[in-house]
Amino acid sequence: MKGNIPRNGGRRSALAVILAFGAAFALEAQELPAARTKADAAPVRLTVEQAVETALNGNIQLKSQAVDLRMKKRDASYAWNVLLPSIQATGTLARSNMDKVNVTTYELVGGSYIVPSSMEVTLDEKDRWRAMAGLSATLNLNLALFDGLKATRQGYEAGKISWEQARQQTEQNVKKAFYGILVQEEALKLSRDKLAISEERLRQTETNYKSGLVPELSFLQAKLAVETQKPSIEESELNLDQQKAMFGFLIGLDPGTEIILDGKIEPEIQAFDADNLLRDHLADRLDLAALRKNIELLKTQYRATQLQLYTPNLTLSQSFSPALSAIDADWLDRDNWTDSSGAFSATLSFNLTNALPFSQAGQGLAKTKDSIAKLELTWKQAADNAEIEIRNLVRKLEKSRNSIAAMELNVSIADKAYRLSEQAYRAGTAEYLSLKDAENTLMQARLGVLSEKFTYLSTRLDLETALNAKLN
Repeated sequence: MKGNIPRNGGRRSALAVILAFGAAFALEAQELPAARTKADAAPVRLTVEQAVETALNGNIQLKSQAVDLRMKKRDASYAWNVLLPSIQATGTLARSNMDKVNVTTYELVGGSYIVPSSMEVTLDEKDRWRAMAGLSATLNLNLALFDGLKATRQGYEAGKISWEQARQQTEQNVKKAFYGILVQEEALKLSRDKLAISEERLRQTETNYKSGLVPELSFLQAKLAVETQKPSIEESELNLDQQKAMFGFLIGLDPGTEIILDGKIEPEIQAFDADNLLRDHLADRLDLAALRKNIELLKTQYRATQLQLYTPNLTLSQSFSPALSAIDADWLDRDNWTDSSGAFSATLSFNLTNALPFSQAGQGLAKTKDSIAKLELTWKQAADNAEIEIRNLVRKLEKSRNSIAAMELNVSIADKAYRLSEQAYRAGTAEYLSLKDAENTLMQARLGVLSEKFTYLSTRLDLETALNAKLN
């Protein structure tokens, strides 16, 4: 019978869970800011849903992802601004460096003009100044602009997928950490229960020893069993406090906040069919969706580059350049302003060099095409890996489901064996070490069930993330 009861596996498994989460907390806590004030508020009671909500509102990495998404959304909302013309307005007040000019006069002689000698005239200060204004609008058009608009929208859609991935990862990590602490709490509770039983046995043994019913060795063994448990329990209490403190820090609570976790590790044990899950949810995976969106984005950029290289550019321009005829003239009188250089123009241009396939631009286009082909292969590989991952998770859940059933049976057997050993010990037909062996076996069996339930729950969370779906 004892051969079927786990003696050390459950304890080692639970210890591995606790150490793994402790390491994860310690690493992530190093990335969090330390400048927070100590909380003086009452203890905070959290369900797993409340812990997730708190983390989603306070997680720094998620907030950074939200800022990136906001920038992409703004880019997508105003992508049409590439169709706005470039408008520039200028105003110029110029003073000539010349203080004298040569003036040529014409004199009418015999019905025709003759040119006499030039004469130099000194300019007045007002004649040396000139006021000019300028207004120009230029619009560059190419068919590639429309694919550019599409690419900006696709970039925003890809950003939404990335943000959802970060949100899911945060939710998964918080849930695993929450249930990991519950495992620690339950393990500590079992240890305390074991200590309470040992203390009660010590009191009984001491009474029997003083009455001469048991030898001194039995009393010393009972006392040693009590004293050796206390340091281990104190260390477990310290570790649990540290894990709770780091958990609160990670979800955004102030240091020093006392946390009470309201939950239990009682997952709904189900059987899953890998083929059905793959058929219904494989296409919903976020990593595959992100790759598909990146492929679409590259294809759009490829088409935009083609249009930019192989279609002409149309440049529309309109300019106005009014100048004031005299600096002392009425500035508000439109007749005093003349526009001799303003014009409208429409220009078609085509870069012949870029159209050559061996040019730098042509080679860049070829590299983009190769990048698309490479990303499509990456998607195929990711889809195959996703199928393998999902099938492995389903098998792991099935193994865990069977283990839980077997371990629960072992708990009932170990409990009965412990009760029989306790009765025999009280009747004097069993040794103290036999009783301790039965007690340890029972505690390890209970902890093994708890650890396996956590493994099942954690694996199920992994499967939900892998499928991007909630499993009912």
